[in-house]
Amino acid sequence: KSLETELQPTASDDLWQLTRDHMQLNLDSAYPRLQKQFDWYKKHPEYMQRVTNRAGRYYYYILNEVIARDMPAEIALLPIVESAYDPFAYSYGRAAGPWQFIPGTAKHFGLKSSWWYDGRRDIIASTDAALTYLQQLHHRFDDWELALAAYNCGGGTVSKAIRRNKAKGLGTDFWSLDLPKETRAYVPKLLAVSRLIRDAEQSNLTLTPLANKPVFEQVELDSQID
Repeated sequence: KSLETELQPTASDDLWQLTRDHMQLNLDSAYPRLQKQFDWYKKHPEYMQRVTNRAGRYYYYILNEVIARDMPAEIALLPIVESAYDPFAYSYGRAAGPWQFIPGTAKHFGLKSSWWYDGRRDIIASTDAALTYLQQLHHRFDDWELALAAYNCGGGTVSKAIRRNKAKGLGTDFWSLDLPKETRAYVPKLLAVSRLIRDAEQSNLTLTPLANKPVFEQVELDSQID
């Protein structure tokens, strides 16, 4: 081995450790909304074990896509908040898939839908669309917490809240904004889940080990199948 090879950082064989290695968000804020969500997830380890186990089919692909785009690894955990990592999740607001796209946004980002196929439930197509959307929102707001809030309630809603606070001389960070109730809890949920994954050992949370290797592959078919 050359010295250069020895100095190269090696990717972790465990996806949870790889996640920790690429976290970028501030998970240790003392805001009560964050602490409340963290306490809830910590008190429900069976829920965390269930969703992280369900993520096992898709997490290698999604995490590596997030890292390849130099985005915070915490974003790979967002489907826990959105859909409990269930590709067939469907909400009362007509949002579907692991990333919970509503029809209009899905169409805007090129996710096709027909009797046979819904791109919102396609892991590869929906992940590409969700990460592209989040990158656009981050470019717009230059802040990941605001980008995540906008992913939940829309960029226009976040922009209006920022303008209102500026007019009053108030802060324009996520925690200062008057946003919809769901959004006010949405970002703290992701931060809380991420903190729990980071501090799993200290929190006595046993995560199903996930190997850093592909779990599925794409196969070309010449006809439709159920």
